Order: sequence, then structure tokens, then C-alpha cells
Amino acid sequence: MKIVKIVLDVMSPAQQSIVDLVEVLSANDNVSRVDITLSELEKNVEDFKVTMDGNGLDFEKIRETINEFGAVIRNVDNVISADEFGSKQDNDKLSASILVLARHSDLKVSKIEQIYGEFDKTLKHIKSREV
Repeated sequence: MKIVKIVLDVMSPAQQSIVDLVEVLSANDNVSRVDITLSELEKNVEDFKVTMDGNGLDFEKIRETINEFGAVIRNVDNVISADEFGSKQDNDKLSASILVLARHSDLKVSKIEQIYGEFDKTLKHIKSREV
């Protein structure tokens, strides 16, 4: 199993840019998303909640990157490990959406309900083939 999500409490000097931190963390291997929220601001220090998503996140590499940036991890608030990044249900919905759009790309569809019906029918077909 691989780490697919990690939430960190990070402390950084106030003069550091949150945008720069996002950029250096995003450059790490296997990172697909970085979300940083300012949680506390003091005179010389800022505290951030750093949420990272990916497939096989390397905690030690993330820690090194944060330290090289001049910040420190105060706490690991949450870690999620899974065999596969993303949910099967989301992949099924995406597949059904693509198939419906491909089918209607050359047609004039006058009713949105028709597209929803096609979507539901296609999704049921995909799920029935998973057995």
C-alpha cells in the first residue's frame, strides 16, 4: 500500500511565500495536488495546513523539501494509505461521461434529460461488466 494523502501542520518564517512552498512541494515525485491553508499568523511565524495527494507520496522527501525551504513539520495530522489512488466509482463516472459525450458529439441534443438518461444507462453498463 502507498501513501495517497498526507496532512501536515507546518511552521514557517513569516517572510516565506506560500506560493513558493506550493511550487516546491508540487515538484516532488508522485504529487498530484497540494493544498496549503494559513492556519495561524504571528509576528515572525506562520502556521500552515499542508494537504498533499498523490500515488506513493514519499514522506522523507517531503520532509526534506520542507526543511530546505526553511520550514519545519510540527505535526502529522492525517495520513491515508491505499492500493490505488482515486476511487473506482469516480473512474466509472468519468468513463460513462466520456462515452456519452463521444456518442453525442455530432448530434444536436435538445433535452438535457436525454443526456442524463444516456449517462445513467452507460454507467449501469460499465458496472455490469465489472463482475
